[in-house]
Amino acid sequence: MNTGGLKIAGEDDSYDFGSGAGFYIDATASPWSTNYKMESYITRELPEALFSSFSELDSSRVSITGHSMGGHGALTLFLKNPGMYKSVSAFAPIANPSKCPWGEKAFKGYLGEDKEEWKKHDATELLSNWKGDFDALIDVVCSVSSPRHCSFSGRWPVHLKSIH
Repeated sequence: MNTGGLKIAGEDDSYDFGSGAGFYIDATASPWSTNYKMESYITRELPEALFSSFSELDSSRVSITGHSMGGHGALTLFLKNPGMYKSVSAFAPIANPSKCPWGEKAFKGYLGEDKEEWKKHDATELLSNWKGDFDALIDVVCSVSSPRHCSFSGRWPVHLKSIH
C-alpha cells in the first residue's frame, strides 16, 4: 500500500525507477516533469532552506556525497556546479548510466529518448568533456579477492587502496 509519494502510476513499481531512483535530475518527460525536480531541490531549495534557518552553517564549506545512484548524482552535481561544493564523495556510483540498463531505463523515463540530453546528466560524459584543469584525487578502494574490480583508466591521478 502506497501511503506517500506523488501517486504517479508506476512510481513505486521497481527499485530502479520512480520513488526508488531519482538520479538527482530534474525530469523533463511527463508525468515525472511536474514534481521530480531533485537537482533543483539539492542545489537550490535545500541549501536556501538550511542556510536561512541555521546561522551556524558555513555556506563556504559545503560538500556532497552519495551511494550508488546517489553517488552518481553527487558526482554530476559537483561537476555541473563548479565551486558550489568543496568536495564530492561517491560510494559505488553508477558511473556511466547512459550506457547501462538501469541508467538507460531512468534517463529514458525522466528525460525522454534524446541520448544527447542524457549526456548532460552522466558523470562520465561530463568529465570526458571537462575543459581545463581538474584538480581531484580519485580514490578507489578495491578488494584483494577481486582484483579485476581494481582497475581504472583515465587522465587524472588515481590512488588505489586494497582491502583484505
